[in-house]
Amino acid sequence: MEHKLCVLIDFENIAAGTEKEGLGRFDIRAVVRRLKDKGRILVNRSYGDWGRYAKFKQRLLEQGVTMVELTSYRGQDKNRADIALVVDAMEIAFTRDYIDTFVLMSGDSDFTPVVMRLKELDRRVIGIGTRGSSSRLLVDSCDEFIFYESLIKQARREEKPKRDGDRRNNEADADADVEVSDSTNALSKEDAFALLAETLSGIQKDDPGPVQGGLIKQSMLRKEPSFDETEYGYSGFARFLEAARGRKIVSLHRDQKAGGYRVDLVSADSPVETATEEVAAVARDAEVSVVEPVVEESKLTGLAGKMAKALAGQSITVVSHMVRHTVVHELVDHVQERERRRKRNTLQYVYGDIARRCRKTDPFVEPGKVKSVIDSIKTAGLLKHTSGGPVRSQNAHFVLRHDADEILVALRRLYVDTLLSLDWDLDDNEALSELLWNDTDHGPEAGELVTLLLEDYEEVEVDDDDDDDAEYEDEPEEVPAVVDEGPIEE
Repeated sequence: MEHKLCVLIDFENIAAGTEKEGLGRFDIRAVVRRLKDKGRILVNRSYGDWGRYAKFKQRLLEQGVTMVELTSYRGQDKNRADIALVVDAMEIAFTRDYIDTFVLMSGDSDFTPVVMRLKELDRRVIGIGTRGSSSRLLVDSCDEFIFYESLIKQARREEKPKRDGDRRNNEADADADVEVSDSTNALSKEDAFALLAETLSGIQKDDPGPVQGGLIKQSMLRKEPSFDETEYGYSGFARFLEAARGRKIVSLHRDQKAGGYRVDLVSADSPVETATEEVAAVARDAEVSVVEPVVEESKLTGLAGKMAKALAGQSITVVSHMVRHTVVHELVDHVQERERRRKRNTLQYVYGDIARRCRKTDPFVEPGKVKSVIDSIKTAGLLKHTSGGPVRSQNAHFVLRHDADEILVALRRLYVDTLLSLDWDLDDNEALSELLWNDTDHGPEAGELVTLLLEDYEEVEVDDDDDDDAEYEDEPEEVPAVVDEGPIEE
């Protein structure tokens, strides 16, 4: 679903905050480009005395910001912008029900009441402010809070290659004495591929995992309306994506339900081997599923590595013990926090919520591994409907009635139980310890777990045999009926 945004900027607060903290002149372009990853901006207003902030007006105009003039009267302008912003926010909330997300650009705690009221009206609220000037009260009240420093840092990383390319192009134009016209502002092919990577990265910050190609193009057009893949010789956006795959910018996966491609970034520091189209076609012909191997930092080898591959064949990805521990604790904390706030938990959103939390943990956990752990918890049957049945739909509300330690035990049981079902002879406790704990120090615990599960199997078999015997024991013996045939004839 495409979110529709209303952006309201307390300009004096944000501009003063950036200069006070030595962040330079406020960069509205970096902020707007990040917000366009989140949805379509329908209302974009900034409040301030524009006689004082005239140097910002051209930049704001270029980004489609409406500047609401609040001229100071004899130097007395305290809270005028705040009140105007709040009045507009409530008017828009009540008169434009199609707007589902409000972005408040300020760090002032005075906006906390309006944030709470917007949430009562079932609107999502995103805050943006500087670290030094943002009130903790406001940060905790928002559904999401983005620090300006993070936006600028990301924007500078993305802009550096582009600036280098522009400098080379300008030098070439100067040598050739080329007259520069407005047409030179069109995206070059390199810029188009950079825009693709930037846009996909921005979308995946909020929703980790492969993204539908159509959604990516919509976001790219929001940032650069002049983008047109046919300008670079591609007949359609799918061909443009295939060219990006050839440059190892993205990886592509066929979407069997919706058609077209689902797109993921190719990360240099965490490579993932993907099956080629030819291999996938052969696998489909042979009715064999293609499992994409996951490169795991624990680097399991020997027997432990073979066990991990066997589990991967059953769609169970084994990640390191530390990653498991991190994701499980973040999941439990997040679920309990939402339940305290009387909010529902669904798999559709929990993947992204936990991935965002795990970006701040030590160690950092990649989104793909977050999803693997949560999927294993689901496979273990720990995510249930309120009625008690297992959750299958991504949109279904689930409850989690186990603490973190119980879930970690359940995941280890899932791994061992699956291997036993595949007739593995689990007599090497050290290899099993390496699989479950990434060390060889937990051999005794691994052996005890195998023994416990084998005893469970034996009890089930004994119970089945007892039931069969009971069928015979409960049946009464047949006694020949005595029939009165009358007097015996001699």
